[in-house]
Amino acid sequence: EGEGAAQLLHKRAKLGKNPSVNTAFLPDREREEAEAAKKAALAAEWKEEQDRIRAEMIEVTYSYWDGKGHRFSTNIPKGYTVAQFLNRCREQVKQLHNTSPADLMYVKEDLILPHATTFYELIVNRARGKSGPLFNFDVHDDV
Repeated sequence: EGEGAAQLLHKRAKLGKNPSVNTAFLPDREREEAEAAKKAALAAEWKEEQDRIRAEMIEVTYSYWDGKGHRFSTNIPKGYTVAQFLNRCREQVKQLHNTSPADLMYVKEDLILPHATTFYELIVNRARGKSGPLFNFDVHDDV
């Protein structure tokens, strides 16, 4: 009986787990849940930061052309689309009160900007015209 018990203990010892083995490559529910929670927290933090940046106000100087140039300026959030900006312009320019923003276009340097594009996208992507960046808000005169 003494030999049989020793063999049984030896077999059980072989079935145990070796704590010195690296198991990081194996699936681990707790680790995956922790990573998912961290990823969700980082995504929420990034979204908050982007929303804060989109809410920052910028001053945009524009001209209304009806044979003569009329210069105006307005403050808008970076997250505004070109259509929202044109609506703000329409409200400021007396001659445009009866028009729809869809009937207006925003020409910046040599480009006609689509109505669905946001100023944030143009700034982040560093949109460029023929003569350089479309939006450089370090310089306050938009010529």
